[in-house]
Amino acid sequence: MEARDHHLDFECDFRFGFNLDPRGKATVGYLLFWSGCGGLNLSKDIEVWNPFAAAGQTVLSGQKIQCIGVLERLRYAGEEDDPMRFVAYVSQNAAASIRSKLARPLTSTRLQMTFCIVAYDDEKKQWYEAALVKDDARMQANLDTTGGDLQIFVSKTPTQISDTLDLKVYRFEFQVVPAKDTTTVLEFATGPTQRIVKRWGAEEGG
Repeated sequence: MEARDHHLDFECDFRFGFNLDPRGKATVGYLLFWSGCGGLNLSKDIEVWNPFAAAGQTVLSGQKIQCIGVLERLRYAGEEDDPMRFVAYVSQNAAASIRSKLARPLTSTRLQMTFCIVAYDDEKKQWYEAALVKDDARMQANLDTTGGDLQIFVSKTPTQISDTLDLKVYRFEFQVVPAKDTTTVLEFATGPTQRIVKRWGAEEGG
């Protein structure tokens, strides 16, 4: 993760996340819940190995992770009303559902979502949670717009994970801002002991 002033920029190795090498270490992230925009409810139809299957996890648990997608990047400027931009890779079915929903004007831009990123500290030789939504909560968000265009995109062509893994995944990119009169507590970390807690959004009257 890069942290410049308040800016947080997580670059994840999505190929490692899908085709996990038990001897390797990398920053990996997962899109764990995504529902809204007038009925676009994405299923957890991807199962991957959990690189951080050890004590101390607060979001992920067990040897495998059920998720909607594997993250490639998260960018966030760090203030309570700043947008958060995600890039993930999702299944063929999820990509088809997103394309179908976007083929017509959205009846709502409101959504709920949650995610988790884990990373490895080479010096301390341990995994740690690098970014998460605290207390098992869901982010209350709206799709952002830039120049009048909704910031949600999905590729039409698949991305190849590896030469040996027969899995078609599709790039899914979206940018969200806090829903009105809501707040979500997020936790970020640059190492196993260096944690930053941030409030995203503002409750009514705040």
